[in-house]
Amino acid sequence: MKLSNVVIVYEAEVSARRRLVSFGYPPEVAGEIAVYLGQATDLPDFFDEIAEAARRAEIEVEFVEIEELLVRLPDFRDRSERTLLWSITDGVCFYRGSAVSAVSRLAGIARFGSPATAQHLCQDKFASLALASAAGLAIAPTKLLEAGVEIAALGNWPDRADALFVKPNTLGAKIGIFADSRCATFAEATDRAARLWQRYRDRALIQPFVSGDDVRVSFMDAGGGLVDQLGVDRLVKDPASETGGAFMTMKDNETLSGARDVSGTRGGFGAAREPAFVPKMADLRRAADPRSRRAVAEILAMSERFARLVGLRDYFSLDFRIDEEGMPTFFEFEVCPGVTIYDFQNYLATTHGLGLGEALARAFQNSFERSRAIEEA
Repeated sequence: MKLSNVVIVYEAEVSARRRLVSFGYPPEVAGEIAVYLGQATDLPDFFDEIAEAARRAEIEVEFVEIEELLVRLPDFRDRSERTLLWSITDGVCFYRGSAVSAVSRLAGIARFGSPATAQHLCQDKFASLALASAAGLAIAPTKLLEAGVEIAALGNWPDRADALFVKPNTLGAKIGIFADSRCATFAEATDRAARLWQRYRDRALIQPFVSGDDVRVSFMDAGGGLVDQLGVDRLVKDPASETGGAFMTMKDNETLSGARDVSGTRGGFGAAREPAFVPKMADLRRAADPRSRRAVAEILAMSERFARLVGLRDYFSLDFRIDEEGMPTFFEFEVCPGVTIYDFQNYLATTHGLGLGEALARAFQNSFERSRAIEEA
């Protein structure tokens, strides 16, 4: 059966904010958390590009807000043998988007993206790190705290660390990461962890601070082998960031998450905010220096191993940090990277030579062809 319909389900920032307020979050905090859904806010700017590219491939696309999905589901089930269902929203904590992958399985509709097990795992950084460590990936020693109380730990802690870093366990998009998230002592780190619980009701991770550069691994299956299609890009440090480039904060990212292209143009999400800086990505696969070459070789091997372990497919991203020698440390992954924003737009242009619409049209068809494989049962 040939693919003829793609249903793109998205959770809007405004609906997520309203839902969080109904559960007791102050409006300001609900707004901070909903920032994670900035790609959904920018998505309408790409409706025409995606729909026109799909139409050229004889595919019709429908864009459906997540609140409408259950009402529309019987209609999609009637077309299930030629329909692909995609949610562009990560998460089971705070957000509802990754429930769509489980619903698609229940309804017998082919899914675009990783399986429900990966969708539900990706937002839990501690659990992800435990799996990654079991698969031989290099991770930072990590403590998991709830309300400032340690409840689990991973790895071998050094006798001393020059600095510690504290971040939320399940929130993305740098939410809850402030300039003082890097601290000197466990007492300070425990205080930051308690602050995260009080403000967001999210557990916290404490890790030794890893000096170096942030590296984003991006993937969309436009045709070819997994490793050949991986983009490996370093985020160029900018002294205009809140920490002078040492690490990204929520203040930095509230505009950059809404950057629609590689030149930093902002869509609806970031339009009302003063941009932190214009983001720049450096393609490490094209770099010739020994540090970059070592980093790329290690990162490609780890990424392939982790993708196989978790069952990642169609599109995803992984985050690493490389030290001065080029040795990478794995931190987290996403089953639903922001395809509308600067880093993924840069990846599609440099790795595939495609815009978002054309890349998706190819990826939709590749995904649908695999949807009846025995592994999907």
